[in-house]
Amino acid sequence: MKSKVLIVLLAAFFVYTLFNRIQAWKNTSMQWDKLGYYSYLPAVFIYDDLSTLSFYTRVSQQYKFTGDLTSYALYEQPGGKRLNKYAIGTAFFELPFFLVAHAYTTTTKEYEPDGFSHPYQLAVAFSNIFWVIMGLFVLRKFLANFFPDNVVSVTLLCLAIGTNLYNYTAFDHGMSHPYSFFLFSAVLYLTDKWYKDPRGKHICLLGLILGWVVITRPVNLVIAVIPLLWRVGSFHDLRQRFLLLCNKWRQVVMAMICFFIVCLIQMGYWKCITGHWLYYSYEGEGFNFLSPNIWNGLFSYRKGWFVYTPLAFLGMIGFYSLWKRQPKLVAPLAVFFVLFIYVVFSWNQWWYGGSFGSRPMIEALAVLSLPFASLCYDIYRRRFVAGKIAFSAILVFVVALNMFQSYQFLYGIIPVDNTSKEYYWRAFLKLSLTDEEKKS
Repeated sequence: MKSKVLIVLLAAFFVYTLFNRIQAWKNTSMQWDKLGYYSYLPAVFIYDDLSTLSFYTRVSQQYKFTGDLTSYALYEQPGGKRLNKYAIGTAFFELPFFLVAHAYTTTTKEYEPDGFSHPYQLAVAFSNIFWVIMGLFVLRKFLANFFPDNVVSVTLLCLAIGTNLYNYTAFDHGMSHPYSFFLFSAVLYLTDKWYKDPRGKHICLLGLILGWVVITRPVNLVIAVIPLLWRVGSFHDLRQRFLLLCNKWRQVVMAMICFFIVCLIQMGYWKCITGHWLYYSYEGEGFNFLSPNIWNGLFSYRKGWFVYTPLAFLGMIGFYSLWKRQPKLVAPLAVFFVLFIYVVFSWNQWWYGGSFGSRPMIEALAVLSLPFASLCYDIYRRRFVAGKIAFSAILVFVVALNMFQSYQFLYGIIPVDNTSKEYYWRAFLKLSLTDEEKKS
């Protein structure tokens, strides 16, 4: 019950933060990648122009959005069509809120019903907060199967405000990663649900969610290793898993059909615009699997996951605790992290542009919740009071540091990119810097 109340309080806090900064964030949910994810909605429901997005130039000039889609995200195709390189899945998260905003603008006439005026921007921000909160609720139900409510509460609180999920919920709305956090939470919950109660509805829902994962952020399909290997801790377990899936082949086929139906949404768009059912839309960008930047991705001062989200490092330490308590959960989670980290940091732009910390690792926080919660459980159940106090102090510090550095990033004290080691420590715990100090 405490964890439910906590999530409601977090929702209130994020909404308060949104309205407290309502003038400051105008147009920020409609820039760069966010604009690419969102543009499907006005293209379909307002302009009937999914094939060229010709309306974009006019609205971009009117609202002065940062980042011109035509220069980096809209690719000319034969026949005059233009391809939006961004995946379509994020738009489905934003759709209900977009429809509310459109109904409001068309009814009241207070704002232009053009898909980009203030109510639509507010809709993107609200959708971001809503789905993160839903992700926390789903993750709560999942973690409650393994830990008492006080441990679940600590875990959810730390994830929500002690990681860069906080920045992308409270301040920086519209990226795909907070929505993917919900999807990863749902995959964990439905996976555990199906193996405990193997009904068709559970695995079909899992198939639909995995399809949504793909059309939101295709590389995130790595999360599928968790349903495949859930509670597989030995070769005997692996053999039993194969037999189970063979025995439940009808359900597996239904799940695959559900998965494919959702994927058809993205494939249909590609077919409409390019003439191909499968198409690689990130022209000139790609992966370098032979030379991944794993060390930089985890430890660099530029965007290192463990540098800007030290709570994640504590979560990794929790794998030892999880192995002692639930050894069969370690293998699927470990395989996931090895693959996910390798794929994420094999991207040729491993720092992922302007962002606070490593934004593609945000969704992985849902998976990290298990070892982190296990670490908290192990420490807080011990009688060693000094150890509990020390661990609590560490948690308070890393959570406070994350919130403070999110503030620094928001106001440009931590730059959007290219932070050096020297600059990081020069700006550490400072509310402002002189022009001289800002020179890297």
